[in-house]
Amino acid sequence: GSSQPVKRARLLYGVEDAKNAGRLLRRHGFEFDVVYSSWLTRAIETAWYVLDELDMAWLPIVKSWRLNERHYGALTGKSKKMVGNIYGEAQLKKWRRGFAIRPPPASSYSFSYPGNDYRRTKYVKDLRVSFSETLNRSIEQRKFQIHRKFPKSESLKDCMARTIPFYTEKIVPEAVAKGKRVLITSHENAIRGILMHLCEIPEEHMNELHLPNGLPLIYNVKRKCISLLDDGSGRDPMEVHDFGSAAQYLFRPCELTDEDFIFDEDESAVSSDAKETVNA
Repeated sequence: GSSQPVKRARLLYGVEDAKNAGRLLRRHGFEFDVVYSSWLTRAIETAWYVLDELDMAWLPIVKSWRLNERHYGALTGKSKKMVGNIYGEAQLKKWRRGFAIRPPPASSYSFSYPGNDYRRTKYVKDLRVSFSETLNRSIEQRKFQIHRKFPKSESLKDCMARTIPFYTEKIVPEAVAKGKRVLITSHENAIRGILMHLCEIPEEHMNELHLPNGLPLIYNVKRKCISLLDDGSGRDPMEVHDFGSAAQYLFRPCELTDEDFIFDEDESAVSSDAKETVNA
């Protein structure tokens, strides 16, 4: 159809974004020990392209549905213009901007319902069983078939309720606490949840945070701060990219650590390196 060239252009644009991110990380000497990604193809392929540019394609990739993009329910696959025409612009804004407002749910038998992706659902063990779905599908298949309670629609709050625990209960003990260097390739709303936890961003400001595609965000665990990498263009990335009005919470000054202080027998002084970090 006529939309195919546009779709192909968007796909190629995303590939180039991922490759550029890998080149930027390589230019600044980054290496990783483990990668975490969602179950969605675009996030997995982003990890592939980044790792290929880093010459680290052999690294293990841990995939989890908990890093998937927010599930928009019955709105999945529809453009913003189409949703606005059907439900009205005011309702569209509520779904997009509301922190705890869910869009209309997807049908249990729709293509967009994640519970129908049998390639992946068999690997999910951390969701409780849905008795109604189990009963209906067992009757339909004429054999007992356990079905778990996959989301049919999610608010931003719902999405964060699965991404934040995945970070704190999985990524932190498995990798961060052991000093491993972690790369996470995921989606805007999933990453928002992790950043909300790391940067202590208030709930009421979460929808004001915008995350550009393909831009590496570097989190320093010791200093508890986010930084951006110099791409060599001479342009200020804060002026090039729109992070929204919540950027003030994302880019807070880095905290001082013991490494920023020099102690001798008689006195202690803040090192010049620490001053530069605080003033950055």
